[in-house]
Amino acid sequence: MKSTLLSALLCFAAGGLYALCYPSFLGNGWFPLLFISLPLFLWNLENSENLKQSLLFILCYNLGLNVVGYYWIPHTIREFGGLPYAASIITGVFFSFILQPHWWLYALWRKFKPAWQWERECGVLITAFIITFLERYIPQQFPSYAGSPWLHLKPFLGLTPYLGVVVFSFMTYWVCLEAITQLTARKFRSQVWIVFTAFILINTLFPLENPEKIKDLPIRMVQANVGNFMKVSSEKGEKDSYEAIIKKYYRLSTEGEEKPDLIIWPETAYPNTFFGNYTRLDQVFRNIMLEKDSEMLIGGYDQNRSTSPFDLYETVYNSSLLLSEGRVKTSYHKNILIPFGETLPFGPLNHQIVAFLPGVSLFALGDGTPLMETREKFRFVTPICYEILDSNFLRGLLNQWRDNHFIVNHTNDSWYGKTAEPYQHLFLSKWRALEFRLPIIRSTNTGISSVIYPDGSESKRLEIWEEGYLDINIPISDPQNTLYQLYGVYPMLGSFLLLLLITWLRERNENQL
Repeated sequence: MKSTLLSALLCFAAGGLYALCYPSFLGNGWFPLLFISLPLFLWNLENSENLKQSLLFILCYNLGLNVVGYYWIPHTIREFGGLPYAASIITGVFFSFILQPHWWLYALWRKFKPAWQWERECGVLITAFIITFLERYIPQQFPSYAGSPWLHLKPFLGLTPYLGVVVFSFMTYWVCLEAITQLTARKFRSQVWIVFTAFILINTLFPLENPEKIKDLPIRMVQANVGNFMKVSSEKGEKDSYEAIIKKYYRLSTEGEEKPDLIIWPETAYPNTFFGNYTRLDQVFRNIMLEKDSEMLIGGYDQNRSTSPFDLYETVYNSSLLLSEGRVKTSYHKNILIPFGETLPFGPLNHQIVAFLPGVSLFALGDGTPLMETREKFRFVTPICYEILDSNFLRGLLNQWRDNHFIVNHTNDSWYGKTAEPYQHLFLSKWRALEFRLPIIRSTNTGISSVIYPDGSESKRLEIWEEGYLDINIPISDPQNTLYQLYGVYPMLGSFLLLLLITWLRERNENQL
């Protein structure tokens, strides 16, 4: 009993240490903690005596991750649902069950995997691949992959455009599992350390660089810093709130002598509803575009005109709308909705339930993406909020049209307050710039707004709760389709199979001697 309790406490500590690899209330995060926290957790998990004990250790690990890394969840629940503080904390604790759901399935794998010599080098390799595969394909609301903390080493991540963040997860799991196996068996095995050293050297010797630019695209990002309650009241038709928001956006969009080609507003910035190509634009947009001779990219609400607004199901989309020459040129509808934030699972009852949860929005689910192009034919995609964190989803957006020049990420992190969440969100978003070798324009309501470049560096910022705008020249390069964008995890899978074959042949030869 004492041994189990000690192991559970160690797993809780491991989860907390893992959270500190990322930006947190203690700073920007520390990469070396990755190789302390994961081995500590895996050591206890691999030595668990039964499924029940494994599940206990996983729960404690996720609880530590939740308390240290996702401490902002109760605050967000209060903002969204208006729950009492105690109820928000209790609800937040339950998120521990879904933070890293791949571990639950891995525990089942450990219980029912076939009998074999899994401590062999081939067995450890396969185990690392299975964990990586589960981590990759079991959906996470806020993906915190084992490979993600490697971002601290940018720009020395040269393999990213070829193999993606997933290869860094695989190497992390493999090294951790091999270290545990070698310590347990008290036997040194050199292969993993040779490959790991080569992996570090390749990433270091071929650092990421920004592609050669062919032109600059002048843009303006507007961060109006609109509070949640003003935002909600304006969307409900409260005239004073609506006018205050529009005046603020107009002022920030038109100040100064600069003439940006594209003015960008963040997620759901405009309180009223658009109607796609049938929209008669508000005069404020016409005035801004005329005064600045620019196009605009607006985060807003887009109504499906072919359905009634009184329909029992949702017909309004969380959207990115490109405005040009006095009209809505094209619009993208968000494809991945946040459960209990942007959608509810109760079908036609959603509208009745949301009356008691004023912070919850109800959106229709978008499908695919239209072609987004500026008037100078620069092509881009517009993932909204957490969509930027789903690497596989963003691959689909980019591959739908290919030959893209940049990415725009509309975001509203205002629900999280001045916590670590906006910094974590930005940190994880940077991986997409590295994987796809494209600049990311990150436009937010309350911060952090900036441009992320393909080498992982960042422009000047608008910080949390800062009102203002950024005028930046986006470096436009010849369109690139990285190996990772085109083929996803397949290059990494091929590398793993080659490594597995080499390991198997070497083990077989050693056994024959």
